[in-house]
Amino acid sequence: MMEQANRGEAKRQEIVGWAFDHFYDGGFHATGVDKILAETGISKRTLYKYFASKEELIEAVLAHYAVWMSERLFDRVAASGRDPREQIIGLFDARKEMLEEYPARGCLGLKAAQEYIGKHAGIAAKGKAAANYVEQAFISLCVKSGFARAEALGRQINIIFQGAVLLSQIRGDTKAFAAAKSAVRTLFASADAP
Repeated sequence: MMEQANRGEAKRQEIVGWAFDHFYDGGFHATGVDKILAETGISKRTLYKYFASKEELIEAVLAHYAVWMSERLFDRVAASGRDPREQIIGLFDARKEMLEEYPARGCLGLKAAQEYIGKHAGIAAKGKAAANYVEQAFISLCVKSGFARAEALGRQINIIFQGAVLLSQIRGDTKAFAAAKSAVRTLFASADAP
């Protein structure tokens, strides 16, 4: 019984992994379930055995994205053991590297929120939560850095970060990250000024 449950969970995660790549690269509305099925070799019956709807699959993909992004970005930078200010800069460097590896992959959470706002509350909420997670990470690092106005500074840094991600996607290069890091260092200096 336990072995069957493990196989079922493994199949479910396999489907989420396939869907993750397709939705991330093609968008949620533009990527139909039939396209995912055609490229993976699974049947509709199997898909709907694990997910009652496309929307339920998207919610599972967004949960997967949160873990994936945490491991590839936030956990990696936190494990560096660097000073919190350098961790902030490190997040820009790590995200730049991710975009160099996958140029079309901006923030899947923002993409979900944009595509589903007013259409599906659960998906829009998960997308918003992903965006809020990034902002909270910057605020937390600003608090650890000892900035007097840590919350406001963390929000400003998040706007710069998200702007660098979006411009990199639109332009097809990651040059925006150099200007973004310079802007963050200027904010640091301004925040430290008496």
